[in-house]
Amino acid sequence: MKKKKENSRSDTLKDNFEKLFKENYSSLYYYALHFIPDSEICKDLVSDTFYFVWENIKTLRMETAKVYMYTHLQRLCIDYLRRLGMIVGKTESYLAMLREWNENDWKESEERIQNIMRLIEQMPTLTRTIMEQCYIYKKKYIEVAEMTGLSESGVRKHVMKGLNIIRQYFSVKYKKRQ
Repeated sequence: MKKKKENSRSDTLKDNFEKLFKENYSSLYYYALHFIPDSEICKDLVSDTFYFVWENIKTLRMETAKVYMYTHLQRLCIDYLRRLGMIVGKTESYLAMLREWNENDWKESEERIQNIMRLIEQMPTLTRTIMEQCYIYKKKYIEVAEMTGLSESGVRKHVMKGLNIIRQYFSVKYKKRQ
């Protein structure tokens, strides 16, 4: 007997829920569209509202259920818009930060290139010529060797000498900053 009552009550709850769903889905959907112009998001929020109703169906009074659904949906819409606003705000902040970093990186790179070019200009003539040919004009060691009359290993030695001058300059400069 007790099981029949529970089944009967359960059937009544299901019937009430189905009735609420059929009578209110469309109007809740269009209500959500007033807040959010994305139909898929609105469908999700309306579904969340009906999930809330189903979870609380045992304690929900049918005469006030519609008010609860609209209120719940409105809060979901507002929460969604707040989250969206936070995301947009954070995105704009992040993009501004990236622009600043890129600008700073670019300035720092330009400064490094200028320093390297100054260092190359101050190198002994043969080392400067070899560094320019290898790193500015992108010539291979063998081409530079033919051009200068040195062996390939002689070109390599001048490149190592030039790179050591550059490394030494930057390592001293960075040590001074710390």
